[in-house]
Amino acid sequence: MKSKTRVCLINSDYRSDHRYIIGILKFPPLGLEYLAASIRDIADIKIFDNRFPEFNLDYLKKEFDNFKPDYVGISVNFSNQIFHANAIARIARDSGAKVIMGGWHPSTVPDESLSYSDYVIRGEGELVFRELIKKGSPVGINGISYKDNDTIIHNPDQELIDLDQVSPPARDLRPKISEKYYSFFGVSVDSMETSRGCPFRCKFCSIHNFYHHKYRTRSIKRIIEDLKQIKDYTKLVYIIDDNFTANKNHVNKVCKAIIGNNIKKTYMSTSRLDQVVKYPEMYELMAKAGFIFSFVGIESFSNKTLKSLNKQLKLKQIKQGIKILHDLGFIIQGNIMIGADFNDKKEDIESTLEIAKSLDIDIPTFSILTPYPMTELWEEVKSKGMLINTDWHNFNWNNPVIKYPHLTSDDLKYYLEKAYSEVRSFKRPMNKLIDLLRSRGLSFFITTFLTQGGIKSTLQFI
Repeated sequence: MKSKTRVCLINSDYRSDHRYIIGILKFPPLGLEYLAASIRDIADIKIFDNRFPEFNLDYLKKEFDNFKPDYVGISVNFSNQIFHANAIARIARDSGAKVIMGGWHPSTVPDESLSYSDYVIRGEGELVFRELIKKGSPVGINGISYKDNDTIIHNPDQELIDLDQVSPPARDLRPKISEKYYSFFGVSVDSMETSRGCPFRCKFCSIHNFYHHKYRTRSIKRIIEDLKQIKDYTKLVYIIDDNFTANKNHVNKVCKAIIGNNIKKTYMSTSRLDQVVKYPEMYELMAKAGFIFSFVGIESFSNKTLKSLNKQLKLKQIKQGIKILHDLGFIIQGNIMIGADFNDKKEDIESTLEIAKSLDIDIPTFSILTPYPMTELWEEVKSKGMLINTDWHNFNWNNPVIKYPHLTSDDLKYYLEKAYSEVRSFKRPMNKLIDLLRSRGLSFFITTFLTQGGIKSTLQFI
């Protein structure tokens, strides 16, 4: 009897100077767990998260030598992960494995990624990955790029899949040590997905292009089945959807199902402040279902700049949305871009910081406007000769890669540091606690915080 194909799946690390919200939130690599689920009947699988110090390159080399994988799949979602991914790919190839790269970055620059990998899966991976493992050859499989001798072959794009065809993620394949690391401010966290894609077309974002301008949802039945799979002791769940609140009907159905099934967990999700203003009743239902953390992209306080970014948001809505969310007991993480307008001057950024100080954003984060491949911003910056370089180390929202007419790179770095030093998180911590108690009630507060790591984690969070 032929033995099963051996597969290692690796979530690659990123540089330690990454300051964006992912430095605070470390959640499971759900995409790899979906891939594992898609092949578990035909392969022996191991999953490693290279973000854990225990799973460093030396450890992975020993694992590859002992397990002798036929394939090593590496997930690369952020561009500055590619250097870690390439290092993993080298030792995987040395062990005799074929290397498959996937995720946002390899999908946008497949030719470059094939310098270190044998195959690149462009876009969604579940069905393509399974077909490749079964067939053992990329020939004729849509959605794959590969080399035939020195010729790069890009097979046609794959069709977007029905999300209900995707098997539930293989959470049981997580190593035990993962419970030590997957957390948000010290609170244990898991992740799940209810939709893919985004109907909006922000100029700096690649999601709408990545998913061919389609937005799809999973059925409520599958969402609840998935949610019930998450262990009882994990009370905090991050909905990793690209834009969870994009469709009011979908959100309402999800929330009603959570309430109807009496699932007592707390949820974080992405959101848009214009949706908050347009559908406050949707957020009221979300609050009842247990949603408490809202990640919103503010980007700029200038209506002109917001329009140029195709954000479809205005300053008035930003202020109204923040108030509505706070009245409902949400904790808001809002991101603001430094240099959101090519024509920004120092006084424009100073004004941005002053407005940020005046708004009650619980966790303000800041990033330098960064053009990523497969975005309209990338094409514009390249066409205007404004791209400083394509060193992916610098594509981390902290380092300037755009040449501005009125601001130097040092100016942008200065204002990023100034923003983090002057615009505080939780400006009124005790008032925030009181607001949470008033809007959500004592029982919700105790269930949400004091049973997840105790008082120490609660105080650390606030």
